[in-house]
Amino acid sequence: MRVLPINDHLVAFYDGRPAEASVDQSKATWADHGANYVGVATYAVFSGDAALVYDAFPSTAQAQWVRDWLTRKGVRHFVLANSHWHLDHVGGNAVYADSTIMATEKTRQNLIANRAAIESGAYSGPPAVKPLVVPGVGLLAPATVTIGKVTVELRPVNIHSADGLVLFLPGDRLLLAGDTLEDTLTFVAEPESLGEQYRNLAAMKTWGFDHILPNHGNPAVIAKGGYTPALIDMTRTYIRRLAEHARDADILAQPIERFLPEALADGTVSLWWAYREAHGENLAKVSGYYKDHPLPDFGPEK
Repeated sequence: MRVLPINDHLVAFYDGRPAEASVDQSKATWADHGANYVGVATYAVFSGDAALVYDAFPSTAQAQWVRDWLTRKGVRHFVLANSHWHLDHVGGNAVYADSTIMATEKTRQNLIANRAAIESGAYSGPPAVKPLVVPGVGLLAPATVTIGKVTVELRPVNIHSADGLVLFLPGDRLLLAGDTLEDTLTFVAEPESLGEQYRNLAAMKTWGFDHILPNHGNPAVIAKGGYTPALIDMTRTYIRRLAEHARDADILAQPIERFLPEALADGTVSLWWAYREAHGENLAKVSGYYKDHPLPDFGPEK
């Protein structure tokens, strides 16, 4: 676990991102493929004896490490916000069972509907998340939380998944992006809404932030304060090109470099080995879905 201070009231906790040669992929779990191999961060906004923690890692062991660190810093009152319902973001929720846990109402309903499969290990395979602690507060609209003198705006978004929740810190002009943005590339969880996600990304870019901190990204970039809004442009380009090439005869063989030559060349993102698997899954999802459905109407490219 790496602790990456962002400023005097925001800290990132980063785990994973091992070298490819050091892992035995035959023993990999959903937590490895979806989070630990690409690298996973959670964040805490803290002031005085209070903290707002953004996501709870894949496991309770990781989440407990974060809570213990914050406790040593004097934090006694916790609020946890889940960015969305995917297991690598809620696996450690049980560590905050005594605290207020917030998410969108869509996240709550997804977790409730899939609780039995998640707790048995049938949903994504082992390890099971048991007990699965479902957020007690379900947001239907944007909300504001104040931690000391720090204002945090919780904003629901349909990007990556329809139940997404990102955190905007207006005083820092900074966005905690969850899985809406990633380096090297986004996981396509819901190919049916790529057109809407494309438009929502453009709208998000107008919010007035200067830096972006994603849950999956390069720890060196996160440690320096995060990514520029160019990460949004890259993500829009990637999902648009995925859809536009979904019916190519060789779509399943097309490499990452085919879709992101500009962003890789100018350093907006870097190519991390574990994202080749994610890209392959993305190709399969978009080609499978758009084989039988109309391609999205993205509108003019801008």
